[in-house]
Amino acid sequence: MMRRGILLFFSVILLSLMVIVLLFSCQQNVQPQPQPEPGTTTYRSIEDIKKFLSTSSEDTETTVNVEGYVVYRFEDSTTILANDNTAIIFNNSGLSSKYVGKKILIKSVKAVYKTKKSYLERLDSTEIYIDPSGKTPPQPKNLNSLSEVPEPSAKDSFVLINGLWSTVHGNLKYDTTEGKYIVNYLVGTKLQNFEVSDGRSIDLLNQFNVNKPITVDAEATLTGYLFYENNTWKFSITNADVKIPSPSVNVGIDVPGYIPAVEQATVTYYQSESKLKIEYLYSIPDVKFMIYKEYNNLSNQDEKAYELIGETTSTIFEKAGFSIEGVTGIGIRVVSNDGTKESEIYVVPKEKFALK
Repeated sequence: MMRRGILLFFSVILLSLMVIVLLFSCQQNVQPQPQPEPGTTTYRSIEDIKKFLSTSSEDTETTVNVEGYVVYRFEDSTTILANDNTAIIFNNSGLSSKYVGKKILIKSVKAVYKTKKSYLERLDSTEIYIDPSGKTPPQPKNLNSLSEVPEPSAKDSFVLINGLWSTVHGNLKYDTTEGKYIVNYLVGTKLQNFEVSDGRSIDLLNQFNVNKPITVDAEATLTGYLFYENNTWKFSITNADVKIPSPSVNVGIDVPGYIPAVEQATVTYYQSESKLKIEYLYSIPDVKFMIYKEYNNLSNQDEKAYELIGETTSTIFEKAGFSIEGVTGIGIRVVSNDGTKESEIYVVPKEKFALK
């Protein structure tokens, strides 16, 4: 009986030692998550850094501490660092994909301002920590909902837009002469544009056309990084949705009798002047635009009727002395100058008119 008690005692001791060794071994293999540096280091906002850099009339650089969210990582580890107001590129950050969506604190990073473009570069002394206080990362800003796209002379507002994690809806087309895409989009009723010229973004768009440039006007929703360089607005794409206006992926083949409709049409009605103003996007040449008023068909309430009120070759149409009483919408049809092709009618419903 005593022998069995001694054996049981030593068995318990041996088992306890094994558990302790196992726990110690597991702890040795745990990789600690990067945590904020203790102390009193101050981390500046992205907009503060960009405003500071832009005060110089010449290209400049400095070393800073900055905070922000990693919203996107490119294959070479370059990331887009953003907050609710603006964003900046962090070249070759060295960060892995696990940092995407996380708020980070960057100590001792080089901030550069060159040809009106701001960006960050990692130094040997750069230290990066995950900030556990970070919550939901910022969503891309909608360029179409901006009040305006500021000029470089408007420094305070220009700094925020020049380097922006953003999304936009517009029309794109490949410029075979320049070897780049031009994207047209509306901000309010004003037509804006930027170029897509970096190889990675061009390859991404070409995937929508069996890896060939899209040489017709195509509708697109793009997400990425808007920036100003060499006196031109540019856009580096992270995600795209493109609709090519042809039943065939071979967009260079003409479809008899068919031509794409206009995009992003807006209708403004000036009540005191009884004046109608219509604006829309279109880039295919040698066409004219037939403008119709839409109203309910009195003989069949389930159908609409259309009455031609004018035609133009411009992407802006105005008509004075026009009443919108009984009008349910304004329609635009595109017709080729030789009359062999026409589009479907694009209708702006009355409830979307801007009344002034």
